[in-house]
Order: sequence, then C-alpha cells, then structure tokens
Amino acid sequence: MEFLPWRGAERANWTAGHVLVSAVLAVAASVALAPSTSATQPSGVTVEPLAQVDVSEFSPFASLPSTFTFRRITIASGGTLGWHYHDGNVLAVVTAGAVTRYEADCVPITYSAGSGLSETVGPDHVHVGRNLGTGPAELYVAYLNRAGEPLFVDAPAPDCP
Repeated sequence: MEFLPWRGAERANWTAGHVLVSAVLAVAASVALAPSTSATQPSGVTVEPLAQVDVSEFSPFASLPSTFTFRRITIASGGTLGWHYHDGNVLAVVTAGAVTRYEADCVPITYSAGSGLSETVGPDHVHVGRNLGTGPAELYVAYLNRAGEPLFVDAPAPDCP
C-alpha cells in the first residue's frame, strides 16, 4: 500500500504527527534558548511620585540629564526593591528605618535613617535594596535622567550565597 500523506485518515495521522514533532521542537528550543537567570521582582514596596521636572529648556542644562524625578519609596519589613540598575544618577536619603543594599559583590551596606546614598550608573552596577528591619523603611529619592530613560532597569540577581 502506498502512503500518501494528503489523503484521508493517513493525512490526519501525518498532520497530527508533524504537529506533535513541531510542538516538541518548539518547547525544546524555548527551554534551550531561555536565559538561565531572570530579573527579580520587588515586593513590599510602595512608591509615591512627588514631582517630575524637565529642565531641557534651560540652556545651561542642554547637555546634561534633563528630567529630574522625585519619589518617596516605602519598603515594608522583609521587602525588597528587586535587583536592578540605573541609567541615570540617583541620590537618596533614608528618612525612617534602615535599608540594606547589596551590589554584585554581595557585600551588605546598611543605611539608617538620616543617611544619604548615591547609586553608581550602568548595567555593570546591579544592586538591590532590602528592609531587614522590623518596621517600614522610607527613602526620598531623586533620579537625574536624560529624557526617555527609565528610572531603573530590572536585572538578574548575581550569584550571592
């Protein structure tokens, strides 16, 4: 008997077999090509936008970051900002509680209420802020970005113990 995949029941079997093989190959390819790490999500974080100022119209600022964004960030006990980095400069002051920051070297640095901090710019400077205390931590943050730059970019967590 001659097998003709385009005829009757044989066509249905041939199509189902090819669909099954295609599905298996698609799943295998997606698993093989998937990144081995993924971005970490923030949790226990409340963000209150305070102001955003565009200074691009002022000639002295033409070549500098032109968007200044101000936010109040509250991190609940046990909360995390998730691993991320910044394309623009960031300045912050802790006004309540304490925030522990880890960079890619996994060394903790704790900033208590009244402490100021700045973030190093770029994807080579991933970090996370965590509230390891028993009460909420609060920060006032100023972001200095060029127009259209995100305030932060999610990043995979480094291999920390």
